[in-house]
Amino acid sequence: MLDDLKTIIAKTIDVKNKEIKPETRIGADLGADYLDMVEIQMALEDKYNIDILSDRTVWKMKTVGELANVVEEKLKNQKVGV
Repeated sequence: MLDDLKTIIAKTIDVKNKEIKPETRIGADLGADYLDMVEIQMALEDKYNIDILSDRTVWKMKTVGELANVVEEKLKNQKVGV
């Protein structure tokens, strides 16, 4: 899942995939703005058929790892029918 997230971020923000690590700050390190975050959220929701969070909450996530944890939690809850 982290690899998919890194690929989506790299395409959206136009950075190299290898530069993205779990501790990478999406805004501060990669230069993502609000619209980039919305695009990342929409791409993840489409790919995994989930509803992540409101765009305001996604914007509050600082690192790639935080976003990955939210997606993994949503996927886990979706599998158990929560």
